[in-house]
Amino acid sequence: MRLEDMTVVLRPRQPWEAVDLGCAMVRRDFGRLLLLWASTVFPLWAAVCVLLRSAPEWIPLVVWWLKPLYGRVPLYFLSRAAFGVRPGFVETWKAWPRLWLSNFLPALLWRRFSFIRSFAMPAQMLEGLRGSAANRRVKTLAMDGGGSGSSLSYAFSKIELVAWLGLMWGTYELLPESAQPDWNGLYQAFDIENTIPDAFLWWGAACHMIVVSLVEPFYVGAGFALYLNCRTRIEGWDVELAFRRMATRLSGAAAVLIACFAFSGGQAIAQEAEGKDAAKVVKEVLKDPAFEVHKIKTKEWVPEFDAPDLPTVPKLDFLGVIGEVLFWLVIVGLVVWLVIYLVNNRQMFVTRGVSKAPVRAPKVIMGLNITRESLPDDIVAAARAAWAAGDFKEALSLLYRGSLSWLVTRRHVPISDSDTEEDCLVHVLKAGEKTEASYFKQLTGAWVQIAYAVLPVSDEEMKSLCDQWPFVEKGGEA
Repeated sequence: MRLEDMTVVLRPRQPWEAVDLGCAMVRRDFGRLLLLWASTVFPLWAAVCVLLRSAPEWIPLVVWWLKPLYGRVPLYFLSRAAFGVRPGFVETWKAWPRLWLSNFLPALLWRRFSFIRSFAMPAQMLEGLRGSAANRRVKTLAMDGGGSGSSLSYAFSKIELVAWLGLMWGTYELLPESAQPDWNGLYQAFDIENTIPDAFLWWGAACHMIVVSLVEPFYVGAGFALYLNCRTRIEGWDVELAFRRMATRLSGAAAVLIACFAFSGGQAIAQEAEGKDAAKVVKEVLKDPAFEVHKIKTKEWVPEFDAPDLPTVPKLDFLGVIGEVLFWLVIVGLVVWLVIYLVNNRQMFVTRGVSKAPVRAPKVIMGLNITRESLPDDIVAAARAAWAAGDFKEALSLLYRGSLSWLVTRRHVPISDSDTEEDCLVHVLKAGEKTEASYFKQLTGAWVQIAYAVLPVSDEEMKSLCDQWPFVEKGGEA
């Protein structure tokens, strides 16, 4: 590749001007880059989805970790397009395995968390360097453009995160109800496994892949433009290119004229020098302003008295030692406090899921008899009759006892006889049945309101509780 073939103007640019140039290069060939991306990256993502089909929550992390591989094919295309050669699809696709296998392990291990990934990738992939030579080359370039490369990574990471969240927020209403998480249950019980369905996790992973496909090529192009700008500044590519173009414009005839002029001028100077003394000629030449020697005078103050008579300054090295000791004492104290805090609050890190072991059903909870024998055959009808008779507390008590009896005996919710209304509600939310949990939450609020706060419950709310009664056998019996 020759500098004369560059399709972009080489000149020193400001960092973000170079970033804009890289984005313009990607926009110019975005269709081809997207086709190459789909043919190389999508198969890898399909394999990741198949391998992690039972744990879709890990797919975005794996997709993010493999990012150093994605940009190599777009960089290969952009580096050649910058010199006026756009490689074809078949040519680029054939180079794909070699590009991905080059520096494979370093890119995914100790270089994965590099903040100048897109800026350093051209030096590692295009200059053919390996090992320590590549590291020294990247360090040399980073002295001029490393800060801009870090700022570029920071900016694009925020763009990608905002775009991901925005895409999920904008398409959330299109999800079916079965794929939407139970946010209330998640807030109260923090049971991620039972409150977030797999369909929601697959949808989030798909949104992440779409955003990466749209943002990552621009990140690679911006890093490549920063690399070109850094080499232009350090190696003077613009000056070298100007001299090369100037040399190209010089024709053979112009070169002959310059040679003749130089020869005739040299003869004239020699003839003039023959009639003069050599020393005089040298003096006349040195009088030219180009041979003037510039001198700078500086003044330095020197005290007139001896230095030992100056008052001695006391040494304060012990203050540094005391400060260092205090610093480490504070660090050790913080570590000890953190360990003690974690040990005393270890219950916060224990996931309390629904127990799979058989639970012995209690008969009395909070003084309420929940055995099936103590309840009428038709609980809803009995509750309606009690409500019509004006015994509001008895009516809600029948519904609440019947719900607890069903949940304990049929659903096997691990409710104990010492649990309160709030404890019972937490257990039911953890059980994972969305309809029953929503109904029991509404019923608990009404029961606590009339049993403890002695506040009336409206007829509409009571009618809703009776009509929505979910605790029914398949045959219809309560």
